[in-house]
Amino acid sequence: MQYVDLMKKCEDYIEEHLEYPPTAKELADLTGYSLYHFCHIFRAHFGISVGEYISRRKLEKAAENIEDGMSITEASQRAGYDTPSGFAKAFKKAYGTSATVYKKKRNPKFADYYREEEIFMNTCFVKKEAFSALGYCIKPEKEDILIKENGAYWKNIDFKKLPKYPMDLEDCGEVAAWIHPDEKSGDLNYFFGFETEAETAPEGFALINIPEAEYAVFEVQVPATDEKLSDELKKLWKDIFDGWFDLSDKKFDEEKMCFEYYLGEKAYIYVPVK
Repeated sequence: MQYVDLMKKCEDYIEEHLEYPPTAKELADLTGYSLYHFCHIFRAHFGISVGEYISRRKLEKAAENIEDGMSITEASQRAGYDTPSGFAKAFKKAYGTSATVYKKKRNPKFADYYREEEIFMNTCFVKKEAFSALGYCIKPEKEDILIKENGAYWKNIDFKKLPKYPMDLEDCGEVAAWIHPDEKSGDLNYFFGFETEAETAPEGFALINIPEAEYAVFEVQVPATDEKLSDELKKLWKDIFDGWFDLSDKKFDEEKMCFEYYLGEKAYIYVPVK
């Protein structure tokens, strides 16, 4: 059998066993050549080593699967990557862009779920100590259901109807969070207040305690005063859970609390991770 035919045989064999690819020694045995001789032939024919060829082909197969609608997590696992972050680095090196952006560009039906990767460029990780927040706990009316789907729900609250903050309150930043879900309906109450060192809540107010946690912090790309803030927050919350966790080696810490944080005109989303 000629070299070209033998390399085609190896190519087909690799393709059939891509999820659990053969070693160079196994391919050498398949062709009947010594490992040394086979490796020279393979590199001469394909221009790269067996390992490089398999790695490249696995990434190509992952890209094909992503185009066909497979989740990035599953595609990375099938490509043999132990962590999403390892796959993300390899994919970006091979294709010059992240898997999420690639998925959006190659499969338009996912455009509603993934945005350009620039939205995550200002993401950082911080460990924040436990703290308290004093403010209002509001049960949204049923007709607010569409509004509730947006972030920055506080923009829809008429604070003039609520008790005024104590005069001696020293606030560090504003905290907004959906809390206390109803076991049957899943409806949430809305908290909006200030980070504080207060230990008790005056009448008409609520005090929540947010435990120490490691957070992925996402900066919102519009000022907190912008009229588009609610829509931007809604999109960012969705992108975090529909896209970012696919690429990150972090997992959502279900025992902790996620919230929006406002500091001047800056707005952030804090998501507890582990």
